[in-house]
Amino acid sequence: MRVTHRANLAAILAAGLLLAGCGENQPEPTAATIPIAGVRASALAGMYVADFVSTAATGTVMNNSGDVVGTSYLDPGCGPFCLPTQETVVWRGGNRIVLPSVPGFSGIYPSSVNSQGMIAGLAGIPGTTTHAVVWTPSGASYTAQDLGALPGMSSSDAAGIDDQSRVVGWSSTGGGIPTASAPYMWSQATGMVNLATQGYPNDFPMAISPGGTVATPAGWYRLGNPASFTANPAPPQGFFGVTKYAVAINDAGDQARFLPTTSSQSLLYLFRLPVGGTWQMLSSVPTGRLTRYGVGTINSALDVTGTVGSIGVAAAGPSGVAQSLQGLIAPSYGATGVTMGGTMNASGQILAQVYFGRSPRLVKLSPATSCGANCLVATAALSAVFVQDPANPGSCFQGGTMYNQSTATVTVTDESGVPLANAQVNGRFMDDYWTSLAVTGTTNASGMVTWSNKGPCGVGAIEFLVEKVTLGTRTFDRTRGTLARSVIPTIGPVNQPPVARWTVSCRPAPAHNCTFNGTGSSDPDGTIVGYKWTNTAGTTLSTLATFTRTFPGGGKRTWSLTVTDNGGATGKLTKTFTVP
Repeated sequence: MRVTHRANLAAILAAGLLLAGCGENQPEPTAATIPIAGVRASALAGMYVADFVSTAATGTVMNNSGDVVGTSYLDPGCGPFCLPTQETVVWRGGNRIVLPSVPGFSGIYPSSVNSQGMIAGLAGIPGTTTHAVVWTPSGASYTAQDLGALPGMSSSDAAGIDDQSRVVGWSSTGGGIPTASAPYMWSQATGMVNLATQGYPNDFPMAISPGGTVATPAGWYRLGNPASFTANPAPPQGFFGVTKYAVAINDAGDQARFLPTTSSQSLLYLFRLPVGGTWQMLSSVPTGRLTRYGVGTINSALDVTGTVGSIGVAAAGPSGVAQSLQGLIAPSYGATGVTMGGTMNASGQILAQVYFGRSPRLVKLSPATSCGANCLVATAALSAVFVQDPANPGSCFQGGTMYNQSTATVTVTDESGVPLANAQVNGRFMDDYWTSLAVTGTTNASGMVTWSNKGPCGVGAIEFLVEKVTLGTRTFDRTRGTLARSVIPTIGPVNQPPVARWTVSCRPAPAHNCTFNGTGSSDPDGTIVGYKWTNTAGTTLSTLATFTRTFPGGGKRTWSLTVTDNGGATGKLTKTFTVP
């Protein structure tokens, strides 16, 4: 399976902004649409729910086991005041696994994963010398194998890997105008083989299906049968046909491709090409240079998933047109946008980036139906307050005591609205940056469970996502209720500092001991969370609210008590006392 992108894909994280399309006033080319016989019923569902994969992440491809390959940023707790390292990873079996780099190359770019979890891609900076690479699962990690290049050549890339672990790609001498180049097929048994010398077209492999059907700019063929090459029919009027834009292919040779117009703007349109059929335009929305596009999958039912003009779409086979994936997501999520339509696997899951609120989350859209009886229905509520630093009201800077305080409450009921106690709820706090805090709790007698999170300021909106609810044999209905909430923190009042108060009571000689009590301290708008007793030298003597200390002899002492409230503000009181 393969997702191919040739547009500008930079900057889809943090604020998650994608530029709008261009060229909407161009004339719309047309193409014939005919029904196709001999294909199975469409695998597209009427409704989908979102299985969370990651925040601050992009997805490249997914296999039939649900393994997702992509890139992500971990949360270092610094909010908007740093940029974490972006890592190339696999989400597999609930684990996030970082793919190893390849010695001698800067950067890795996986592009395909087969049903066994083997990943194909390239190492190096595209446009320079690169090598095709295969990553193989090894326990809880992966090993990287550098595939090298064809004899006499120095560079290679990987178009994809099939379920027989055969990789196809292109090898050359590199440079702007290579002196030699050829398509290749690699396997553990054969190594890298020049396909052109085996009778296959001397043309770029662009994608490969799970069963080994290969797409090229001009047509397609099946590995193992050089005579199977089939040229694509002439493109519709107003389009170029032989191109290296995004493509996906299934085992039968059916294809989904982007074709460019012959106009000066060379806008891209998404098409389906059934074997023996004609080009079917799936969307009249053009994709220009500043918008994201790509093909996720074309399956045996001729269902197509992809991205058109920075919008994730799906087209039901055999002849349906593209519709936005956003309209297929259960209303319980309140999705405000879908910016990527990626791979659809054999289970019907679709890899996607979905906006719940203001930022995209990497998810697997899973087919779903409503629960009829013995159900669990969850409704989330969320609030967030920006707690200011009293010394710097209205400010947000690194190292300050200001913060965001968010509170999420989930109410669980049955299908009739009766509250349910003892239901276990799994949820997640997120924001417009890196935060991804998983929480778990159990509902009370009123069917409610509440969490609070103290996080960095300046992170945009706060979001809470309900991921899972369990209680006995009941079924969690993710198509109803409210599973995602997003709010902009309100500005709370300036935190008032606490007031330190303390007393001391001493016993006369020969005991020479004194009891100190700081419980009289108070906070006008919160609670005391810390005590610190110090002497004139600044030495910390205790961090308890009350304690007793024995002195070596009598005399005067000067001590201070500093108290800290739940907003980070402090209050201090210094006294001089006499030890008898």
